[in-house]
Amino acid sequence: MSLGLVVGEALAGYYGEAKNIRDQESLGKALELAVSRNESKFFSGGELSRDKLEKWGTIKNISRHILGNYHKWAINQDNFDVQHVEKIQEADLVPGISLLAIPDTIVLMDGDTPFVLEHKVRHRYRPGDFGIDYQSVAACMVSGSVGTLYNVLEYSKLKLHREVIIRSEHELSYFKNIFINIGQDILSTPGDKLYPVPFKRCSCEYFELCNGEMQGLDMEDIISSLYQETIKSSEEKTLEESEGGE
Repeated sequence: MSLGLVVGEALAGYYGEAKNIRDQESLGKALELAVSRNESKFFSGGELSRDKLEKWGTIKNISRHILGNYHKWAINQDNFDVQHVEKIQEADLVPGISLLAIPDTIVLMDGDTPFVLEHKVRHRYRPGDFGIDYQSVAACMVSGSVGTLYNVLEYSKLKLHREVIIRSEHELSYFKNIFINIGQDILSTPGDKLYPVPFKRCSCEYFELCNGEMQGLDMEDIISSLYQETIKSSEEKTLEESEGGE
């Protein structure tokens, strides 16, 4: 988490302050500023230990290595214009409930198409990891962006993945309803009873069903097909066991 914060903040500062200057010196300055800002956060609360000092040293080394190679990995991929960085934005969902978000960066691609630019750091990355990402969906809703441009730095294989995810109108409407329900829960729940973080990344067996629903697919047909596949698989397994027993 700390590594992601350092690298993400460095890149946000780099794109925001350097405007259209894309050189290693500007990126290096942004990184050192991010390291300095996050150092006190990393060591706040708790006593200073050798283990914590070693971890912070590792974070600094990896972040410098990643961003030291950033331009080589990102050749011909910075084809966008930065509009703004980390500006608080708000959208009214229904009377009395607003959605507040701070998009990392808003960029224009292909001249006039607005995207949310998200900086992520992963040890291992799989394409599609951010298909459902509440933070970026909320950022799209408040900024009017059509999708998210993920800037994923994978430091185990030392490379950058650029992934574009378009958010459909149906998907944004689906999430709007989720946010409205959550907003109503928050407004009706005493402060000391609220969860500190309302969202968690899904990883259950129903992930594909949720993903299909937000894309507007025929869920009854999909569930029926999955049910038939499950029944067929179970019958075939029973038949094999029966034949094996004989």
